[in-house]
Amino acid sequence: MSIVLYIISLTQNCLFIENEEQSYYGFSLLIFGFYAVFDSGFSWLANILIVLSWGLRHKKYSIYISLLALVLAISFLFCKEIVMGTNNTYGTITGYDVGYYLWALSFLAMLIAGILKHRTQNSD
Repeated sequence: MSIVLYIISLTQNCLFIENEEQSYYGFSLLIFGFYAVFDSGFSWLANILIVLSWGLRHKKYSIYISLLALVLAISFLFCKEIVMGTNNTYGTITGYDVGYYLWALSFLAMLIAGILKHRTQNSD
């Protein structure tokens, strides 16, 4: 479920930028969001963590990694500006759209799945 939500989020508009008429789809933010890591945009690292969590889905570590990914995803709500490409131009974030919420929901789904799996393994 987490992977499906993540993939769908890539096809949706994620945020609104002041004075911009362009849509910011998840796939473009995934590709170009890497540049923000160098400018204190650590929430992009949630993408790497969720992929790692998917790979470790049968391990207890997956719970902690997906929790950290969720925290980083939520931290993006506190960003006021976003880097608009490689030329260090900034845009003011004025709102979030369905793509952002699906992206964050994919991390929550992975966290819940990991907790439920861990509980059923320990109850046996």
